Amino acid sequence: MKRLLTLLLSGLLLLSLAACGGGGSEQSGDDPLTRDDGSAQQTQGGTENSGDTAPDIDFGSIMAGNGGTDTVWGQQDAATRQAIIDSAKEDGLDASFGADGSLTIKDPESGETYVQKPDGTWTYQDAEGGEAQIGGDWPDNDFTKLVPKPGFTLAGASTDSQSFSVAFSDASIEQMREYAEQVKAAGFDQNITTEDQEVMGMVIYSFSASNADGYTVEIFSASGTSGITITAP
Repeated sequence: MKRLLTLLLSGLLLLSLAACGGGGSEQSGDDPLTRDDGSAQQTQGGTENSGDTAPDIDFGSIMAGNGGTDTVWGQQDAATRQAIIDSAKEDGLDASFGADGSLTIKDPESGETYVQKPDGTWTYQDAEGGEAQIGGDWPDNDFTKLVPKPGFTLAGASTDSQSFSVAFSDASIEQMREYAEQVKAAGFDQNITTEDQEVMGMVIYSFSASNADGYTVEIFSASGTSGITITAP
């Protein structure tokens, strides 16, 4: 789960660095789960299955944490949903659809579960109870209860028994500095370490502190990529 978030953070940082360099090319935003093998027809509204062939879903990308949100598979027609179930079975996976429009993919071998919610966002759970999500709302768990709820857009998050990590896609350095003050006021006022410097034209900010119970919080922000990690004692 931490690997998923690390990949996400790395991708966000690379995008931020590219934006700083200027002149980047625009991507079409086509559905990343649909391989371009000619079996799907592109329309202005996204990818439309022709009905004659099964949708070619890249389950490997989903398992790697790259499930896209452009296409909500639970909102497809009955034939497409059945084709997804059959395709998953061929790959040794169990796929099912909920009445709410969600898609659940289970890997019997690893015990991992992947769920696309009706809003298109994905959540992941491993056999040990570790969880991760791409997009979605601020999680409610023992770690997040220790800090104020931030008002930033969540890019991804992961949780296990020892830590919680989250990345934001729209928080500025100034906002993260202000949030660090809120975290201090919430009780993280011991062993404080702050770094605020410019490296190769990029401003990097980090804040670290612990509370009376031994929990540690780390806040970082660099060129539009920001995040928080909370670690248990």
